[in-house]
Amino acid sequence: MKICVVDDESEVRVSIIQKLTALFPHEQVFNAEFGYEALKRIELIQPDLVFLDIRMPEFDGLNILQRIHEKYPAIHVVIISGYDDFEYARRALTLGATGFLLKPADRGELSDIVLKVKGMLVQTFIKELDQLMSVTPIPHVSIEQVQPFNVSLWFDEREWKQIELGNRAALLDQYNNSHDILLTLTLDSDLEAIVLRAPLEESASGFRERKAFLPALQSQMRMKRELRFFQINDAPPSGKRAGQKEWANQAAKHRQIIIQHARTGEISELEMGLNAWFECLTNVTYDELRKECAYLMAVLDEGLSRNNMIMVDEETLYYWHEWIGRHYTWEVLKDRIRHMVINGVRALKNLDQQDREIPQAVNWFKQALQVIENSNEKNLSLEVVSEAVNVHPVTLSRMFKQQMGITFVRYLTRRRMKHASALLLNTRKKVNEISEDIGYADYAYFRSLFKKEFGYSPSEFRKNNGILTEPDESE
Repeated sequence: MKICVVDDESEVRVSIIQKLTALFPHEQVFNAEFGYEALKRIELIQPDLVFLDIRMPEFDGLNILQRIHEKYPAIHVVIISGYDDFEYARRALTLGATGFLLKPADRGELSDIVLKVKGMLVQTFIKELDQLMSVTPIPHVSIEQVQPFNVSLWFDEREWKQIELGNRAALLDQYNNSHDILLTLTLDSDLEAIVLRAPLEESASGFRERKAFLPALQSQMRMKRELRFFQINDAPPSGKRAGQKEWANQAAKHRQIIIQHARTGEISELEMGLNAWFECLTNVTYDELRKECAYLMAVLDEGLSRNNMIMVDEETLYYWHEWIGRHYTWEVLKDRIRHMVINGVRALKNLDQQDREIPQAVNWFKQALQVIENSNEKNLSLEVVSEAVNVHPVTLSRMFKQQMGITFVRYLTRRRMKHASALLLNTRKKVNEISEDIGYADYAYFRSLFKKEFGYSPSEFRKNNGILTEPDESE
């Protein structure tokens, strides 16, 4: 926190500065002189709080207060006067002063003012960051995961701030000067962030303006997760290689071979097709790989029981894209895809060969429906439900199409939209909070699904049901 003291009496300034320094040794307290010089120093320092005398030569305190309020409305100003004059206090408060103290200000009064302003700064910081998060959401990250330190850094957009990712305790130990730390933030179970004053301007992982924070954070998270996914220590594959279109064509060719052998149940050929497809994905970017893998799984989910052209709907593709994103490394993802595809085809062959056990299949399918209806798990998945009833996910997916006439993904989406409608009617939660609660990290996509299901956006749905609320940020 930066504090300026303005008074035409040097002894008064020094006294206030000494008291403030003794009370708050980690804060920056500046002697800003008085009059026009004070205005120059305030503009240079851009403090969070100014203690300002009223009666001064050159330029009185009320005029300085008015100039500060017009140019720097975020700066808190507390008037200190030796005159017990209600009119001065009234005018000061009208012009935007945070408070009014009589000289000589004692330590207790100064302490109360500083603590009050620090609390106001934190509240403003939290409100601004929460608004930015509603416009630029980061999946699974909310304002509750933020721990503020020196929020003065947030408001000074001349300062470069940098973002470091890793273990919070280790990062705090490395950067042990809390004055240089803006905030810490929990991103997931094994990844945390610290934001601090950048030692070098124009830091590659840094930002200056507040609106640039979340894009910079997303960029750093993306890099960190790609390095972890590919298990490398330097830059991930760029994907900008010769033959970019060629690899995509080859991937599509191998995908068709996989689908063909999955339908016919030729396991050895299916394994060779998967290996060739995996090889084709070497050195592509994380986004390209995730998109290609999600598309294969969506096609297999939609197409194993069909002989005509396969049409993948948006919901199924989104489901499998999120499923791919839950695997931290490429080796783990490859093993999981092999298991889902090869063992899934084996399970379907067994199901087709055992028609006499259809009543038994219907029985465990009913159990699966009960698991879905009774679950409060926001990340409920095909694998979770299939494990609960002890069948392979692909078998459960086939039974959904046979018994319900729709896919597992579509059934789950309808249930989630029904849950969302109840939350909209019975809680005051924001749309992005409800989206997160029911399992959609991308709440813009959630809104499109909700409107598709009910014909109204979430805010319109509330309004039509007599609930007055502010429109969603992006509506």
